[in-house]
Amino acid sequence: MIVSQLWQYPVKGLAGMTLDLIRLEAGKHFPGDRRFAVTNGHPKQDEALAGHWVKKSFFLQMMKFEELAAYDCDMAGEVMTLSKDGEEVLTADLSTEPGIRLVNEFFAAQFADRLDGLPQLTRVTDGAFTDTRAPWISLGGTASVDQFGAATGTAPDARRFRLNIMLETETPFEEASLVGTEVRLGEAVLRVEAPVGRCAAIDVDPATAVRGPHLLPLMQREFGHTDLGIFAEVTEGGLVRPGDCLTRLG
Repeated sequence: MIVSQLWQYPVKGLAGMTLDLIRLEAGKHFPGDRRFAVTNGHPKQDEALAGHWVKKSFFLQMMKFEELAAYDCDMAGEVMTLSKDGEEVLTADLSTEPGIRLVNEFFAAQFADRLDGLPQLTRVTDGAFTDTRAPWISLGGTASVDQFGAATGTAPDARRFRLNIMLETETPFEEASLVGTEVRLGEAVLRVEAPVGRCAAIDVDPATAVRGPHLLPLMQREFGHTDLGIFAEVTEGGLVRPGDCLTRLG
């Protein structure tokens, strides 16, 4: 298995950006990943605004707001630029109150009739707004994505699964055999913890931002499970680049 792509998702629920390299740290999430999120006006959103990890039901996310997939997100330092259909629609400095206000107003305008209250940008103080509290990163195989596409009649597209590291693989779901083992990836060492169970967010086509048919039952019928990808914890930090090999250690 060889690293084909590195993906960072700076804002939970929005599109990701590819990276040329990343320095993984032991016991930490994928650097810069999901460090921001936008609340959905949940009546108890003060918990989310405290900057600690909370479950995804507090936030705008593709599982309920498929239109989010239409926005490309680029992060340069603290400056976020959102684009739609190749046109910039928002640029905001997330380190400033005016920048945060711009983001809040933008999403309030987009989803006002579907929110319980005003959306608010929040930043995690330690960790990431991933779907699990554990400091895990996510990896998946290209053959698994291709097999999913063939089984579901969808275009193979790794963006549908929002994984941090894509691995060039030959056999569908072969990465799942690594659960319970340690692997070397570039300069880093990872302990593979669990498969990634999928949710209804995979119904959203990342190329069109349109929700398609419910695919989890089809996955269960075709594959006998609804997993795609694996979670791993970094045990030894180091640089990882596209082209690096994954080697099983034991």
